[in-house]
Amino acid sequence: MDPTTSNDGRPVTGLARILSLFGAVTSAMQPARMPLALLAALFIAALTPIVDLAGGVSFGERGFAGSPVSPSQEELLYQRARNEAARIATLEISRLEREGADDSDDPESDGASLAPRLSLAELRGAVRDATRVRIEERAASNEGISQAEERDLRRRAAAAIEVIDAAEPRGVASVFIQGERNAAKQVLNGLVRLDPEMFLAGVLGAIFTVPAAAVRASPWVFPLGLFVLLAGLSFIGGALCRMAAVHAGRGGRLGAREAAWFARDRALNLLALPLLPTLVLAGLSLVVLIFALLLRVPVLNLISAILFVVPLAISLLAALLALISIVSFPLMPAAVAVEDCDAGDAITRAAALVIARPLVWLLVLAVSVTVLIIGALVVNGTLGFASTTVAALLDTLGGETGRALASGEESQISALFGADRLVAGTASLWLRLFGYLSGAYLFSLACDLAARGYLLMRARIDGEHPSTISGFGIR
Repeated sequence: MDPTTSNDGRPVTGLARILSLFGAVTSAMQPARMPLALLAALFIAALTPIVDLAGGVSFGERGFAGSPVSPSQEELLYQRARNEAARIATLEISRLEREGADDSDDPESDGASLAPRLSLAELRGAVRDATRVRIEERAASNEGISQAEERDLRRRAAAAIEVIDAAEPRGVASVFIQGERNAAKQVLNGLVRLDPEMFLAGVLGAIFTVPAAAVRASPWVFPLGLFVLLAGLSFIGGALCRMAAVHAGRGGRLGAREAAWFARDRALNLLALPLLPTLVLAGLSLVVLIFALLLRVPVLNLISAILFVVPLAISLLAALLALISIVSFPLMPAAVAVEDCDAGDAITRAAALVIARPLVWLLVLAVSVTVLIIGALVVNGTLGFASTTVAALLDTLGGETGRALASGEESQISALFGADRLVAGTASLWLRLFGYLSGAYLFSLACDLAARGYLLMRARIDGEHPSTISGFGIR
């Protein structure tokens, strides 16, 4: 039986309709959806360093809770990293600094070349070289080197590289991603502990607090990057919502290629979903800005003050539109997938459903968040068990390379050298790709919930049967 219809084909009502959302936990695991969902996870991973580089602002370990890293703080972090590296690689660092000073050609130095500042990558390389030389020297001595001594040398190198990595400032996108992860953990803890205050704080942090902090830190680059991210995810989400709608509404299956073609043919509509609300809000903000600028012009400032109720009303309208757009955004790609409509119609339909039954939609959102958490626990638990098993085998049978991979720490892999580092780096790419499966599944689950939520809201408000999907299959 289809999760959103009864045996005789009529829509399910009441609690059964809400409980049908839990069916997304397993349907989102369909192998056909994973390539598209994995593409979304890789898209986020590829876009993050680009926004970090273009943002031009860096943060320390406190993230948005602290101020951007100043030149003096960056120098302090660098000196800390250099001192840690010098404990292991004093000779190598001195050699690199002498070579850099000899290569410099400053006519004002009068022969007194100053030691150049090494990069963090050079400090990591110096630590690796020093560790390799020490291990080779100990192995070539009469006493030789024991396995415990070699492991201790590698552990010290990994600890030094970890300090060097911590000195690397993080860009605004990386801090944003970490803030969203922390907010998700707060939501999970609030739900497990039955703490509504913690749960609500996590939700508000993920939707408002963290993005607002990122916008304040980078007012131009980050909003543009966020728009590109939302547009890309909307495009991929449209394909996944199509697959989920066909499955939930008609009990059919749609392949990844057909879903991708569906999204390709409607690319402009899907990419425009975050653009149109942004343009409307920008237009309203421009009106408020004009009134604010008129306050600086003689005579016109009096007119602006008299009519100041207009920007106040526009600000209230903009706030309401922004709230409705944020709350109804998950339904917009689903509207394109179900109704095969253009971007404007999809935005209108999604907002109308939310406005018509706001309490019902809040209930659907609450259940959807619960389903997301359950799905995350199931998938992370399964992947964690598999990763633990692989890590145990690597630690037991994989030698130094296997132990570095089993630790799951970049510093352990960075401490390797020679062929071991090449092998560990290649295997680490596969392990990282395996780790993206969790994020890919959560995105697939979110799209499935969006499609089911749209079908549910449409059946509840308009009385339309879930099987009434425009253009079944691909046309």
